[in-house]
Amino acid sequence: MDAYTEAHLFVAATRVLHHKGGCPPALEDVCALLGFSVELGHTISRRLEKHGIVEILTDPFSVKLAVANHLEIEKLPKQQAEENSLAKELEKFQSEKKSTEQKVAAMQAEMAKKKQDLFADIEAKFRKEMEKQKKP
Repeated sequence: MDAYTEAHLFVAATRVLHHKGGCPPALEDVCALLGFSVELGHTISRRLEKHGIVEILTDPFSVKLAVANHLEIEKLPKQQAEENSLAKELEKFQSEKKSTEQKVAAMQAEMAKKKQDLFADIEAKFRKEMEKQKKP
């Protein structure tokens, strides 16, 4: 998951929990909602705090999150290289498949020609033998 999508998920979960609870949610609650480990949640929240997207509120017993400036999310890099690489991989696969199909067609044509030549050889030998048998 890229940083852009991760930030959107994290901020959305923070907003939903803040709306439901009426106060800034605990980091553990946000992580539980997203299915992230608490360690990953700490990493993400610190990264988002550096960008000014989230505000971390700490007290002796818990870490709470609040959305600071959600517009900063748009400055995070979006991962488009994966889509491009997927398209390139698909194109590469299709060209390899086409190449393989051409090789198979060429081999089939070669086998058909060999078969035809073999039958022509057998027919010529058969006719030669027939002529030998008719002459005596």
